[in-house]
Amino acid sequence: MVTIMKVLILILPFSFLLHCFEEFYFPGGFIEWYHSFRPSLSKQKPRYYIKVNVIAFLIVLMISASVFFLGTSYNSFLIASTFLAANAFFTHILGAIQTKRYSPGVITGTLLYIPICVLAYICSILSGTLLISDIIPDLILGSLYELWNIYKYKKRSKIIHK
Repeated sequence: MVTIMKVLILILPFSFLLHCFEEFYFPGGFIEWYHSFRPSLSKQKPRYYIKVNVIAFLIVLMISASVFFLGTSYNSFLIASTFLAANAFFTHILGAIQTKRYSPGVITGTLLYIPICVLAYICSILSGTLLISDIIPDLILGSLYELWNIYKYKKRSKIIHK
């Protein structure tokens, strides 16, 4: 289990880079698609998305490095992987369903982020490094950003439609 977990820890930052590549370069088009999914954010400039992704990448990289090299708690890694899996689910999968269009990032989010997250939880539970009682708090913490976005979007939509 420890070996599998170490592999997951190493590949998470690389999956982030692949995800950004899918969103912005191949096939690209994330910003245009995202603005159709969340029209209230259509005034955001491309550099906003670059900043958000650089900050998120640095956080994921620092967490993965600290867990891998310093042996810090797996909980921070679980929260980081949940953050990315929540992004894949709430933004890319649900967004593709809602817009009825391909969401740039949905493939890497679905094939990398979600399986890495699920496997990390399974490995943590089986190795005894995660208590069953910690699963819900970790899932909530990791999903807070996406849940906040949903809340903000619904609030903006109500204001716009009044």
